[in-house]
Amino acid sequence: MHRHLEQVDGGRVDAAVHEHRVQALLAGVPVVLVQVGVVAAWAIHVAGGWGLATALLVANAVNGFDWFGRVAGAVITEAPGTRAWQRTTSRFAGGDDLMEPPAGLDLVTGAAPPARDGATDRLEQARAWSASPPCTTTARSGPATSTSWCAAASLVLLVGQIGSGKSSLLSAMAGLMSHRGSLRWNREPVDDPQTFLRPGRVAHVAQVPRVLSGTFADNIALDHDRDVQRSIDDARLGRDVADAGGAHALVGHRGVRLSGGQVQRLALARALAADAEPAGGRRRVVRARRHHRGRAVESLRARGSTVVGATTKRAALARADRVVVLVEGRVADTGPWRELEPRWGHLAG
Repeated sequence: MHRHLEQVDGGRVDAAVHEHRVQALLAGVPVVLVQVGVVAAWAIHVAGGWGLATALLVANAVNGFDWFGRVAGAVITEAPGTRAWQRTTSRFAGGDDLMEPPAGLDLVTGAAPPARDGATDRLEQARAWSASPPCTTTARSGPATSTSWCAAASLVLLVGQIGSGKSSLLSAMAGLMSHRGSLRWNREPVDDPQTFLRPGRVAHVAQVPRVLSGTFADNIALDHDRDVQRSIDDARLGRDVADAGGAHALVGHRGVRLSGGQVQRLALARALAADAEPAGGRRRVVRARRHHRGRAVESLRARGSTVVGATTKRAALARADRVVVLVEGRVADTGPWRELEPRWGHLAG
């Protein structure tokens, strides 16, 4: 492995040195030739070959060649790399034009077309999940999978060592990562997770949520007609919002005025706001990387929301309806934590 890396690194260094030599040659030769041309033009004038006006005209014209030489050098050295970069980034974007915004989107004002109405089909069961991360630093024997462990209005927590597949599975369940195998919602196959698994079927709370540089209300409503205050109350963010001056108080640049816990609760409120149905009505799925304990969990239960998250906290695992143990990318065991703890207690902190 070391010999291979040394060989690859040596080739990269040689290519970089060669590129710099070519760049120096293409940048230096035109300058030298231009200066030689200017000196020659004035030498001919001094020798009486032509007049002052002709000498000035020729000298200025030769100086202009310097610009053409630099452009030609850039075309030779920079154009191939730029072309390869554009092709690669375009391929990552699915072949779309990276500079062409969607119709109705104004990047200056932030205006966007209204979102479609969220889905309202009730979650009864999610099963047969399978996640396949695009790249990983941990060897795994197979994809993270599960069968029939995500039921309606339940709290399901994932536990496992670092690299066991928790993040991959949660990302796949939120439609953020490609998957292998079948993926079903209420026994119906999901053919297009990126469009199917979205509000109001699914809301995602990342481990490090993004916060907008606006108000609490801006971050929760996201320019939609949503019940901001109810979401604040259910996320147990009410006291923080009141201390800050209300829902229309600024959170600072990207939430700089908020603590880590406040950012998490704000992200949870934003996820809950996607469902405007009364508590106990429609079921929704909220996938969170961290377990929000205490009264926030009770609020989610009252809503009838299904929560799937990842944690290593024993107190959180004890409150879960079901715990899923992941080992090397596969579901090794499921059940209440009181039954799993004798075998898997070493995974909890």
